[in-house]
Amino acid sequence: MVLKPQPQDHRLHELGDFLRTRRARLTPEEVGLPKGTRRKTPGLRRAEVAQLVGVSVDWYTWLEQGRSITPSTQVLERLVQTLRLDANERTHLFLLAQQQPPPALLLEPEIVSPALQRFLDQFGARPAFVSGRRWDILAWNDAGCAVFDDYRRRTAPRERNTIWGIFTNPLARQQIVNWEEDARQLLAQFRSSCGRYPGDAQLTELIHDLMLASPEFRAWWPDHEVRSGQEGRKALNHPQVGYLLFERLTFQVFDTPDLKVTVYTPLEEADTPRKVEQLLEQWYQQEGQGPHPPQAVHHLPQTQRSGQDTVGRWLEACGQRVEGAWVANSEVMISYAQWCEAHGYVPRKAKGVSQSLAAHGLEVSVRQWVSTGPGRRTKTRGVRGLRVQDGS
Repeated sequence: MVLKPQPQDHRLHELGDFLRTRRARLTPEEVGLPKGTRRKTPGLRRAEVAQLVGVSVDWYTWLEQGRSITPSTQVLERLVQTLRLDANERTHLFLLAQQQPPPALLLEPEIVSPALQRFLDQFGARPAFVSGRRWDILAWNDAGCAVFDDYRRRTAPRERNTIWGIFTNPLARQQIVNWEEDARQLLAQFRSSCGRYPGDAQLTELIHDLMLASPEFRAWWPDHEVRSGQEGRKALNHPQVGYLLFERLTFQVFDTPDLKVTVYTPLEEADTPRKVEQLLEQWYQQEGQGPHPPQAVHHLPQTQRSGQDTVGRWLEACGQRVEGAWVANSEVMISYAQWCEAHGYVPRKAKGVSQSLAAHGLEVSVRQWVSTGPGRRTKTRGVRGLRVQDGS
Protein backbone atom coordinates (compact mmCIF):
# COMPACT_ATOMS: atom_id res chain seq x y z
CA MET A 1 0.00 0.00 0.00
CA VAL A 2 1.50 3.33 -1.09
CA LEU A 3 0.54 6.46 0.82
CA LYS A 4 -0.18 9.44 -1.39
CA PRO A 5 1.64 12.66 -0.34
CA GLN A 6 -0.65 15.22 1.19
CA PRO A 7 -0.81 18.79 -0.24
CA GLN A 8 0.49 20.12 3.09
CA ASP A 9 3.56 17.87 2.91
CA HIS A 10 4.27 18.93 -0.67
CA ARG A 11 4.02 22.64 0.21
CA LEU A 12 6.42 22.32 3.14
CA HIS A 13 8.83 20.26 1.04
CA GLU A 14 8.75 22.99 -1.62
CA LEU A 15 9.43 25.61 1.05
CA GLY A 16 12.50 23.72 2.24
CA ASP A 17 13.82 23.29 -1.30
CA PHE A 18 13.25 26.96 -2.04
CA LEU A 19 15.18 28.09 1.03
CA ARG A 20 18.06 25.72 0.23
CA THR A 21 18.42 27.03 -3.32
CA ARG A 22 18.28 30.67 -2.19
CA ARG A 23 21.05 30.28 0.39
CA ALA A 24 23.15 28.23 -2.05
CA ARG A 25 23.44 31.18 -4.43
CA LEU A 26 24.89 33.55 -1.80
CA THR A 27 28.45 33.76 -0.53
CA PRO A 28 29.45 34.68 3.04
CA GLU A 29 31.19 37.82 1.75
CA GLU A 30 27.94 39.09 0.19
CA VAL A 31 26.20 39.13 3.57
CA GLY A 32 29.14 40.46 5.58
CA LEU A 33 30.41 37.15 7.00
CA PRO A 34 33.97 35.77 6.85
CA LYS A 35 34.52 33.07 4.23
CA GLY A 36 36.05 30.58 6.68
CA THR A 37 37.73 27.31 5.73
CA ARG A 38 36.76 23.75 4.82
CA ARG A 39 33.55 24.83 3.12
CA LYS A 40 32.31 21.75 1.27
CA THR A 41 29.18 23.14 -0.35
CA PRO A 42 28.54 26.43 -2.16
CA GLY A 43 26.56 29.20 -0.57
CA LEU A 44 25.67 29.91 3.05
CA ARG A 45 25.45 27.29 5.77
CA ARG A 46 22.23 26.79 7.70
CA ALA A 47 23.91 28.11 10.84
CA GLU A 48 24.90 31.31 9.03
CA VAL A 49 21.35 31.94 7.79
CA ALA A 50 19.99 31.25 11.28
CA GLN A 51 22.47 33.72 12.79
CA LEU A 52 21.55 36.47 10.33
CA VAL A 53 17.80 35.90 10.76
CA GLY A 54 18.01 35.66 14.54
CA VAL A 55 16.61 32.15 15.06
CA SER A 56 18.13 28.95 16.40
CA VAL A 57 19.95 26.59 14.04
CA ASP A 58 17.60 23.75 15.02
CA TRP A 59 14.51 25.82 14.19
CA TYR A 60 15.83 26.88 10.80
CA THR A 61 16.88 23.27 10.07
CA TRP A 62 13.35 22.10 10.80
CA LEU A 63 12.02 24.76 8.42
CA GLU A 64 14.25 23.49 5.59
CA GLN A 65 13.33 19.88 6.43
CA GLY A 66 9.68 20.67 5.81
CA ARG A 67 8.43 20.17 9.33
CA SER A 68 5.00 21.51 10.20
CA ILE A 69 5.95 24.88 11.70
CA THR A 70 4.56 28.29 10.78
CA PRO A 71 7.12 31.12 10.79
CA SER A 72 5.90 34.58 11.73
CA THR A 73 5.71 37.46 9.28
CA GLN A 74 8.65 39.13 11.02
CA VAL A 75 10.86 36.04 10.57
CA LEU A 76 9.86 35.73 6.91
CA GLU A 77 10.74 39.38 6.29
CA ARG A 78 14.15 38.80 7.86
CA LEU A 79 14.58 35.80 5.56
CA VAL A 80 13.71 38.04 2.60
CA GLN A 81 16.47 40.48 3.58
CA THR A 82 19.03 37.83 4.48
CA LEU A 83 18.56 35.77 1.30
CA ARG A 84 18.30 38.89 -0.92
CA LEU A 85 14.91 37.89 -2.35
CA ASP A 86 13.27 40.08 -4.98
CA ALA A 87 9.56 40.95 -5.06
CA ASN A 88 8.48 37.76 -6.83
CA GLU A 89 10.58 35.54 -4.56
CA ARG A 90 9.20 37.32 -1.47
CA THR A 91 5.64 36.58 -2.60
CA HIS A 92 6.55 32.95 -3.34
CA LEU A 93 8.10 32.55 0.12
CA PHE A 94 4.99 33.84 1.90
CA LEU A 95 2.68 31.67 -0.19
CA LEU A 96 4.69 28.57 0.68
CA ALA A 97 5.09 29.43 4.38
CA GLN A 98 1.76 31.05 5.24
CA GLN A 99 -0.43 30.13 2.23
CA GLN A 100 -1.18 33.79 1.64
CA PRO A 101 0.57 36.70 -0.11
CA PRO A 102 2.85 38.95 1.94
CA PRO A 103 1.62 42.22 3.43
CA ALA A 104 2.27 45.37 1.45
CA LEU A 105 5.53 47.06 2.35
CA LEU A 106 4.97 50.26 4.30
CA LEU A 107 8.03 52.47 3.91
CA GLU A 108 8.53 55.09 6.59
CA PRO A 109 9.31 58.70 5.59
CA GLU A 110 13.03 59.39 5.44
CA ILE A 111 13.74 62.04 8.06
CA VAL A 112 17.16 63.20 9.24
CA SER A 113 16.92 64.16 12.89
CA PRO A 114 18.70 67.27 14.29
CA ALA A 115 20.92 64.92 16.34
CA LEU A 116 22.03 63.10 13.19
CA GLN A 117 22.75 66.40 11.43
CA ARG A 118 24.86 67.52 14.38
CA PHE A 119 26.68 64.21 14.17
CA LEU A 120 27.61 64.96 10.54
CA ASP A 121 28.76 68.48 11.40
CA GLN A 122 31.16 67.17 14.04
CA PHE A 123 33.30 65.46 11.37
CA GLY A 124 34.87 68.82 10.52
CA ALA A 125 37.18 68.43 7.50
CA ARG A 126 35.90 64.93 6.71
CA PRO A 127 33.05 64.97 4.15
CA ALA A 128 30.01 63.13 5.50
CA PHE A 129 26.57 62.36 4.09
CA VAL A 130 23.30 60.64 4.99
CA SER A 131 21.61 58.73 2.16
CA GLY A 132 18.23 57.00 2.02
CA ARG A 133 16.88 53.70 0.72
CA ARG A 134 16.97 54.91 -2.91
CA TRP A 135 20.46 56.41 -2.50
CA ASP A 136 19.24 60.00 -2.37
CA ILE A 137 21.56 62.31 -0.40
CA LEU A 138 19.35 63.58 2.44
CA ALA A 139 21.90 65.45 4.58
CA TRP A 140 25.54 66.55 4.42
CA ASN A 141 28.16 68.60 6.25
CA ASP A 142 30.19 71.62 5.16
CA ALA A 143 33.17 69.52 4.04
CA GLY A 144 30.85 67.50 1.80
CA CYS A 145 29.76 70.68 0.04
CA ALA A 146 33.31 72.01 -0.21
CA VAL A 147 34.79 68.84 -1.73
CA PHE A 148 31.95 67.29 -3.75
CA ASP A 149 29.30 69.92 -4.46
CA ASP A 150 26.91 72.34 -2.75
CA TYR A 151 23.95 70.03 -2.28
CA ARG A 152 21.75 72.93 -1.18
CA ARG A 153 21.65 74.08 -4.81
CA ARG A 154 20.70 70.66 -6.16
CA THR A 155 16.94 71.06 -6.34
CA ALA A 156 15.97 69.36 -9.61
CA PRO A 157 14.60 65.79 -9.42
CA ARG A 158 17.34 63.18 -8.89
CA GLU A 159 20.16 65.74 -8.71
CA ARG A 160 20.91 64.42 -5.22
CA ASN A 161 20.70 60.74 -6.18
CA THR A 162 24.12 59.08 -6.04
CA ILE A 163 23.46 56.36 -8.63
CA TRP A 164 21.74 58.74 -11.05
CA GLY A 165 24.63 61.19 -10.74
CA ILE A 166 27.45 58.74 -11.32
CA PHE A 167 25.81 57.28 -14.45
CA THR A 168 24.34 60.44 -16.04
CA ASN A 169 26.47 63.40 -14.91
CA PRO A 170 29.45 64.01 -17.26
CA LEU A 171 31.36 65.72 -14.42
CA ALA A 172 31.40 62.45 -12.49
CA ARG A 173 33.36 60.77 -15.28
CA GLN A 174 35.89 63.62 -15.24
CA GLN A 175 36.39 63.82 -11.49
CA ILE A 176 36.28 60.17 -10.36
CA VAL A 177 39.55 58.34 -10.88
CA ASN A 178 38.90 54.91 -12.45
CA TRP A 179 35.28 55.85 -13.14
CA GLU A 180 34.28 52.43 -14.52
CA GLU A 181 35.62 50.51 -11.52
CA ASP A 182 33.94 52.93 -9.11
CA ALA A 183 30.65 52.86 -11.02
CA ARG A 184 30.57 49.04 -11.15
CA GLN A 185 31.25 48.81 -7.43
CA LEU A 186 28.50 51.30 -6.54
CA LEU A 187 26.09 49.53 -8.88
CA ALA A 188 26.76 46.19 -7.14
CA GLN A 189 26.14 47.82 -3.75
CA PHE A 190 22.98 49.47 -5.09
CA ARG A 191 21.74 46.10 -6.42
CA SER A 192 22.37 44.56 -3.00
CA SER A 193 20.38 47.25 -1.21
CA CYS A 194 17.49 47.04 -3.70
CA GLY A 195 16.74 43.53 -2.43
CA ARG A 196 15.59 45.04 0.86
CA TYR A 197 12.77 47.00 -0.82
CA PRO A 198 11.00 44.73 -3.32
CA GLY A 199 7.99 46.43 -4.82
CA ASP A 200 9.15 50.01 -4.14
CA ALA A 201 7.53 51.88 -7.05
CA GLN A 202 9.94 54.84 -6.98
CA LEU A 203 12.96 52.53 -6.91
CA THR A 204 11.56 50.59 -9.86
CA GLU A 205 11.01 53.84 -11.74
CA LEU A 206 14.59 54.98 -11.01
CA ILE A 207 16.00 51.71 -12.40
CA HIS A 208 13.78 51.99 -15.48
CA ASP A 209 14.92 55.55 -16.19
CA LEU A 210 18.58 54.61 -15.67
CA MET A 211 18.18 51.81 -18.24
CA LEU A 212 17.05 54.45 -20.73
CA ALA A 213 19.58 57.15 -19.79
CA SER A 214 22.84 55.20 -19.39
CA PRO A 215 24.30 52.60 -21.80
CA GLU A 216 26.65 51.37 -19.04
CA PHE A 217 23.83 50.87 -16.56
CA ARG A 218 21.82 49.08 -19.24
CA ALA A 219 24.75 46.76 -19.97
CA TRP A 220 25.79 46.01 -16.37
CA TRP A 221 22.45 45.79 -14.53
CA PRO A 222 21.53 42.35 -15.96
CA ASP A 223 24.77 40.91 -14.50
CA HIS A 224 23.13 40.86 -11.04
CA GLU A 225 26.41 41.68 -9.30
CA VAL A 226 25.91 42.25 -5.55
CA ARG A 227 28.50 43.51 -3.12
CA SER A 228 28.71 45.00 0.34
CA GLY A 229 30.38 48.39 0.60
CA GLN A 230 31.02 49.34 4.19
CA GLU A 231 34.66 50.25 3.55
CA GLY A 232 36.75 51.31 0.59
CA ARG A 233 38.75 54.09 -1.03
CA LYS A 234 37.71 56.93 -3.32
CA ALA A 235 40.09 58.91 -5.53
CA LEU A 236 39.11 62.21 -7.13
CA ASN A 237 40.62 64.61 -9.65
CA HIS A 238 39.31 67.83 -8.12
CA PRO A 239 39.17 70.77 -10.55
CA GLN A 240 40.69 73.16 -7.95
CA VAL A 241 43.27 71.17 -6.02
CA GLY A 242 43.94 68.10 -8.14
CA TYR A 243 44.30 64.54 -6.86
CA LEU A 244 42.52 63.61 -3.60
CA LEU A 245 42.38 60.24 -1.87
CA PHE A 246 39.86 59.27 0.81
CA GLU A 247 39.05 56.26 2.93
CA ARG A 248 35.29 55.63 2.89
CA LEU A 249 33.27 54.10 5.72
CA THR A 250 29.51 53.51 5.54
CA PHE A 251 27.27 52.38 8.40
CA GLN A 252 23.56 52.19 9.10
CA VAL A 253 21.63 54.34 11.56
CA PHE A 254 20.26 51.75 13.98
CA ASP A 255 17.05 53.55 14.95
CA THR A 256 16.27 54.15 11.25
CA PRO A 257 18.10 51.40 9.31
CA ASP A 258 16.91 52.77 5.96
CA LEU A 259 19.41 55.61 6.48
CA LYS A 260 23.14 55.19 5.89
CA VAL A 261 25.97 57.48 7.00
CA THR A 262 29.04 57.70 4.76
CA VAL A 263 32.22 59.40 5.96
CA TYR A 264 35.26 60.20 3.79
CA THR A 265 38.52 60.44 5.76
CA PRO A 266 41.31 62.31 3.89
CA LEU A 267 44.43 60.14 3.57
CA GLU A 268 47.95 61.54 3.74
CA GLU A 269 48.71 60.62 0.14
CA ALA A 270 48.91 63.58 -2.23
CA ASP A 271 48.63 65.95 0.76
CA THR A 272 44.87 65.34 0.80
CA PRO A 273 44.18 66.66 4.37
CA ARG A 274 45.75 70.05 3.58
CA LYS A 275 43.90 70.30 0.26
CA VAL A 276 40.57 69.53 1.93
CA GLU A 277 41.25 72.21 4.57
CA GLN A 278 42.01 74.61 1.73
CA LEU A 279 38.76 73.78 -0.07
CA LEU A 280 36.78 74.12 3.16
CA GLU A 281 38.32 77.52 3.90
CA GLN A 282 37.57 78.73 0.37
CA TRP A 283 33.99 77.49 0.71
CA TYR A 284 33.52 79.40 3.98
CA GLN A 285 34.91 82.57 2.37
CA GLN A 286 32.58 82.15 -0.58
CA GLU A 287 29.60 81.65 1.72
CA GLY A 288 30.63 84.45 4.07
CA GLN A 289 30.45 82.26 7.15
CA GLY A 290 32.61 80.33 9.58
CA PRO A 291 32.64 76.68 10.59
CA HIS A 292 29.34 75.16 11.65
CA PRO A 293 28.87 75.70 15.43
CA PRO A 294 28.49 71.97 16.32
CA GLN A 295 32.18 71.51 15.49
CA ALA A 296 32.87 73.00 18.93
CA VAL A 297 31.31 69.97 20.61
CA HIS A 298 34.29 69.58 22.96
CA HIS A 299 33.07 72.64 24.87
CA LEU A 300 29.80 70.94 25.85
CA PRO A 301 29.30 69.27 29.23
CA GLN A 302 29.92 65.53 29.21
CA THR A 303 26.24 64.74 29.68
CA GLN A 304 25.52 66.26 26.24
CA ARG A 305 28.16 64.31 24.34
CA SER A 306 25.91 61.48 23.18
CA GLY A 307 27.48 61.43 19.70
CA GLN A 308 30.85 60.14 20.96
CA ASP A 309 32.00 56.54 20.65
CA THR A 310 31.05 55.67 24.20
CA VAL A 311 31.20 51.95 23.46
CA GLY A 312 34.83 52.25 22.34
CA ARG A 313 35.75 54.26 25.44
CA TRP A 314 33.97 51.71 27.65
CA LEU A 315 35.85 48.87 25.92
CA GLU A 316 39.18 50.56 26.68
CA ALA A 317 38.26 51.08 30.33
CA CYS A 318 36.30 47.93 31.17
CA GLY A 319 36.93 45.38 28.43
CA GLN A 320 39.59 42.74 27.99
CA ARG A 321 39.95 40.85 24.72
CA VAL A 322 40.55 37.19 25.50
CA GLU A 323 40.50 34.47 22.85
CA GLY A 324 37.76 31.97 23.60
CA ALA A 325 36.10 34.16 26.24
CA TRP A 326 32.36 34.82 26.16
CA VAL A 327 30.12 37.32 27.97
CA ALA A 328 26.33 37.56 27.98
CA ASN A 329 24.63 40.60 26.44
CA SER A 330 23.02 41.43 29.77
CA GLU A 331 26.42 41.66 31.48
CA VAL A 332 27.71 43.85 28.67
CA MET A 333 24.78 46.28 28.98
CA ILE A 334 25.02 46.46 32.78
CA SER A 335 28.75 47.20 32.71
CA TYR A 336 28.38 49.71 29.85
CA ALA A 337 25.43 51.54 31.48
CA GLN A 338 27.29 51.78 34.80
CA TRP A 339 30.37 53.21 33.09
CA CYS A 340 28.29 55.79 31.15
CA GLU A 341 26.52 56.88 34.33
CA ALA A 342 29.80 57.22 36.21
CA HIS A 343 31.36 59.34 33.45
CA GLY A 344 28.40 61.50 32.52
CA TYR A 345 27.61 60.01 29.10
CA VAL A 346 24.25 59.16 27.59
CA PRO A 347 24.33 55.38 26.94
CA ARG A 348 23.39 54.01 23.56
CA LYS A 349 20.54 51.57 23.07
CA ALA A 350 21.20 47.84 22.92
CA LYS A 351 21.11 47.73 19.10
CA GLY A 352 23.59 50.59 18.89
CA VAL A 353 25.93 48.88 21.35
CA SER A 354 25.76 45.66 19.33
CA GLN A 355 26.58 47.51 16.09
CA SER A 356 29.50 49.33 17.69
CA LEU A 357 30.92 46.13 19.19
CA ALA A 358 30.85 44.54 15.74
CA ALA A 359 32.61 47.61 14.32
CA HIS A 360 35.33 47.11 16.95
CA GLY A 361 35.96 43.60 15.62
CA LEU A 362 34.01 41.53 18.15
CA GLU A 363 31.61 38.71 17.29
CA VAL A 364 28.19 39.53 18.71
CA SER A 365 24.93 37.59 19.15
CA VAL A 366 26.78 34.32 19.77
CA ARG A 367 24.47 31.80 21.44
CA GLN A 368 25.82 29.75 24.33
CA TRP A 369 24.39 27.51 27.03
CA VAL A 370 24.33 29.17 30.46
CA SER A 371 23.14 27.87 33.83
CA THR A 372 19.89 29.36 35.16
CA GLY A 373 19.63 27.22 38.29
CA PRO A 374 20.29 23.72 39.60
CA GLY A 375 20.08 21.36 36.67
CA ARG A 376 18.67 24.02 34.35
CA ARG A 377 20.31 25.57 31.31
CA THR A 378 19.22 27.92 28.56
CA LYS A 379 20.75 29.37 25.43
CA THR A 380 21.42 33.09 25.52
CA ARG A 381 23.19 35.55 23.26
CA GLY A 382 26.46 37.26 24.00
CA VAL A 383 29.82 38.49 22.72
CA ARG A 384 32.72 36.19 21.88
CA GLY A 385 36.32 37.10 22.67
CA LEU A 386 35.53 39.61 25.44
CA ARG A 387 35.58 39.80 29.22
CA VAL A 388 34.21 42.77 31.13
CA GLN A 389 34.76 44.11 34.63
CA ASP A 390 32.69 46.34 36.89
CA GLY A 391 31.83 49.51 34.99
CA SER A 392 31.00 51.66 38.02
